Amino acid sequence: MSESFLTMADVAYAAGTRPILTGIDLQLESGRIYGLVGPNGSGKSTLMKLLARQTVPTSGTLAMEGRPAATWGGRAFARNIAYMPQFTPATDGMTVRELVSLGRFPWHGTLGRFTAADRSMVEEAMASTDLADFADRTVASMSGGERQRAWIAMMLAQNARCLLLDEPTSALDLAHQAAILSLVQSLSHERGLTVVIVLHDINLASRYCDEIIALNRGRIIARGAPASIMQAQMLESIFGIGMGVFSHPARNEPVSYLL
Repeated sequence: MSESFLTMADVAYAAGTRPILTGIDLQLESGRIYGLVGPNGSGKSTLMKLLARQTVPTSGTLAMEGRPAATWGGRAFARNIAYMPQFTPATDGMTVRELVSLGRFPWHGTLGRFTAADRSMVEEAMASTDLADFADRTVASMSGGERQRAWIAMMLAQNARCLLLDEPTSALDLAHQAAILSLVQSLSHERGLTVVIVLHDINLASRYCDEIIALNRGRIIARGAPASIMQAQMLESIFGIGMGVFSHPARNEPVSYLL
């Protein structure tokens, strides 16, 4: 087993007196895709914000490469961790190239010079996400799937080693969901990226993730390879509803359905 890139130890988070997450222990390795699943209100987005250092835990510790995350400077942390929230900010007339170029900010800062190396990283990121022909299009004029690819390209330009994606497929049709997740899967395995991705569809998580982490009521209640999670009794304990599982007729992988 490779050394953990990100770790959480006994992390808890509360909103006032209301506990949101409790007793979270996580070890996330490089080059693996983790699917974060669970019912609404189980704490998935809060966990992502903690990993992204957008929110500070009430107790417990987050560490990157064995060093407490709080000791990393903001730009140094951003050079390693790229975060796409559930609701991405407005792009206000930006072109795709301008949006992707924002990914270079952690490397040169506000007043730093945008170098040839920066431009090369931006062009490479757009090429990797099949957006080279869209470089001068405004992000707002693109389809949902194209916009998601543009945000992923920005994260690639950031050259981070970890991508945190909160429901990147929620507004997409089936074809675009598959395209985005296939792209993320390829990038992770080719570049050795750690990826944590919040998904509502357990079948998509099973197909595209190396490991599934299931939350319920603010706690991790299951974690393992997709085959170990895709069991009828396990799925009912996670989602609180009767579910069945059968083998995919072409791929022979488990597929779940509501009873």
